[in-house]
Amino acid sequence: MAPQFNFSDSDGSSFDKVSSGFASIYSDSAEKLNEITKLLRHCGIERVVPPLPKIAVIGNQSAGKSSLIEAISKIKVPRSKGTTTRCPMEVILRTSHVDGWSCAISVRLEDVGRAPETVNLARVESPEEVPLLIRRAQLAVLNPGRDPKMFLDLDIAQCKTYPCELPFSRNMVVVEITKAEFDVTFIDLPGLISNPSNVFALFNY
Repeated sequence: MAPQFNFSDSDGSSFDKVSSGFASIYSDSAEKLNEITKLLRHCGIERVVPPLPKIAVIGNQSAGKSSLIEAISKIKVPRSKGTTTRCPMEVILRTSHVDGWSCAISVRLEDVGRAPETVNLARVESPEEVPLLIRRAQLAVLNPGRDPKMFLDLDIAQCKTYPCELPFSRNMVVVEITKAEFDVTFIDLPGLISNPSNVFALFNY
């Protein structure tokens, strides 16, 4: 039977209780939906069914996408001149009823002709550690011929000068943050490029 609510209290206390209850139910449902969506993507379900709904961050190079991501996720992302994002990055924010903030970094490999694979790289408890880990994960994606975990020992200077096998990749860096302010998942895509014919050729590997 559906719950019955009383809104007649003059001080509004009953309404506050109902509002709080709805907010709690919504938060729990959003967290569960986020988790189910993540598991479906990790198992490669989008290869056999239409793609699951996504929020995508799209724009020209240096249009401010990184600033938008930082404002939503409360983390810093790598920045540099030109094209910073050279592979998609999925950001998963989860409120999670756990103690303490944490961030897990992984790479999702979905190349044509191979089974989908997710490689967990690291989990940290400080937001200051995230930018370097994202750089390492991006290098792992852009160097598919190497073990992704070999990049975990690189410092910031080494990351900036390390050569890449690919200029761009369809494989994805996954950033999962627990104890976030709300539950949402979005994908940051490489910036739009003025000469797309050269980019299309890069994906014929």
